[in-house]
Amino acid sequence: MTDPQTSLSKFRSLLHISSILNANLDLHQLLPLIMLYSKDLLEAEASSLFLLENDEFLYCEVALGEKGEIIQEYARLELGEGIVGMVAKDKKPIAIEDAYKDPRFNPSMDKRTGFKTKSLICVPLFVEDTLIGTLEVINKTNDRIFNDADLEYLVSLSEVAATAIQNANTKDSLDKRILELSLLYEFEKLSVSEKSLNELGKWMLHRVLEYLGASSGTIYLANPAKQELGILAAKGIPEEAYDQIKVPYGKGVSGWVAEKKESLLIHNLDMDPRYNKLSPYRFESKSLISAPLIYQNELLGVISINNKLSGYAFQHSDLDLLTNIAARLSNTIKNAQLFHQIVDTGKELSRAKNIMQKIMPSVLPKTKELQYGVSHIPLEQVGGDFYDVTQMDEFQYSILIADISGHGLSAAVLAAMSHMVLKNFEPEIKQSPSLFLTTLNHMLFGKLAGNFLTAFYGIIDLKNNTIRCANAGHHPPFLLVKETSSVTQLDVKGKILGLIPDLFYEEKTFPFVTGNRLVLFTDGITEHMSKDHNKRYNDELFQKAIINGIKVDAQNSADNLIQSAKDYVGSNDFADDVTVLLVDRV
Repeated sequence: MTDPQTSLSKFRSLLHISSILNANLDLHQLLPLIMLYSKDLLEAEASSLFLLENDEFLYCEVALGEKGEIIQEYARLELGEGIVGMVAKDKKPIAIEDAYKDPRFNPSMDKRTGFKTKSLICVPLFVEDTLIGTLEVINKTNDRIFNDADLEYLVSLSEVAATAIQNANTKDSLDKRILELSLLYEFEKLSVSEKSLNELGKWMLHRVLEYLGASSGTIYLANPAKQELGILAAKGIPEEAYDQIKVPYGKGVSGWVAEKKESLLIHNLDMDPRYNKLSPYRFESKSLISAPLIYQNELLGVISINNKLSGYAFQHSDLDLLTNIAARLSNTIKNAQLFHQIVDTGKELSRAKNIMQKIMPSVLPKTKELQYGVSHIPLEQVGGDFYDVTQMDEFQYSILIADISGHGLSAAVLAAMSHMVLKNFEPEIKQSPSLFLTTLNHMLFGKLAGNFLTAFYGIIDLKNNTIRCANAGHHPPFLLVKETSSVTQLDVKGKILGLIPDLFYEEKTFPFVTGNRLVLFTDGITEHMSKDHNKRYNDELFQKAIINGIKVDAQNSADNLIQSAKDYVGSNDFADDVTVLLVDRV
């Protein structure tokens, strides 16, 4: 029997404990306090507190030993396993006078810790009707036995403790949500940062560790081709070791997350078969959380966080926060990758544009006998069309128009390479259109990465009033004779450049006299189509437009030829690079 004075003292202690527990809303401080007060109130040698995780199992992060020291047990029990598991499953308290005489008691924990359990009381923790865990006291001091009054005290304390835990969890969730929103806002701004992806990775990892209260972690990037993870940023691993560490999908903790595309919480790494215990980089803490970085079902990588600064294990609320952060982190990484691709492509386009501007002659060679008109419209900022007019001697001018298959940056690169090749030709090669194209084909064979080049090359001879030319798969130029208002196409043909070795190109000579206009062009104009593909410009329409411009100077005529194609199909947007080069003999 418990005397009234002792009972009164105990319930005063409960009131005092209640006020303290409900004033302290930090969960990490709260749990040891609950165990300390339960141990002292029940005059017990030890106490433990198990929380129900995910409605699946019970987890004891810390326990209070007989000398008052906190013992990190990281113990996990299934519902129904041992005394604690039974209390949780049946939702009823259990009091045992002699543990080793009770068949429900499992002595394995004693064997592991060296602690000898004699008597115990274990009660469920409820918030309203919901079970959140269990509270246990072990061995009343001085070899005494727990009685019914002790059970009543512990049940009363469990009610106070459960409410305090629930309030702490609510505050913790709210705090983490505020931190999450703050962090996500910062990530949003980083999407268009000029920082490199490595710099971003370091910064993002630092912020995640700060918000989760952890000291180390790793952000991995996925390599789908090799089915492995490589390190983008890490805290706790030397930077010089990054390149040596590759994690295959399905291997280790991070590899498991990558393969399954699922978040993972491990309370005790030593007890998890996925953890590589032979790794040269060991974690200080036994607990870890990890989440996949996924953008529209594409695995971008994995983020793993360990070594909680509090010394406690991670909980599901931590994992939920990391999972939410990982979702936004994935967007940030993807956006940053795309942003840098655009920036890098923009820089490459700018460089390519400068190169193409140097390739395209800004001023064509002046002469009283020749006038020019040029209109060049690349599909993108740069393209694969190029042209050139060069004065070779007092009476001779070389003229070139060429078109690399495709368009955009890749075509511009190949065009620049081709132009560089032909610019380095010896003068005697340039004197012969046949030799010029034959040599160009030989130089470009196998070097255009599956693309090809079409080109027309001719030499205008003012003294002999001729144009001597050769063609490599290009549309032959049209020749306008103003005197008769007639248009003919130069009958000169040849195979495309770069795909077939050892070709020979036929060379022909045509009259080119005063009053003639030579119209060179790429097929972007004669293949122009309406957006609904119902109307298409063609060679016949192009010839009519050439005749319509017979009284207009070369430059205005070149511009008008482009406009006529746009007007006919009703679209200003070409599907390919377009170049028109007019040469008038005056």
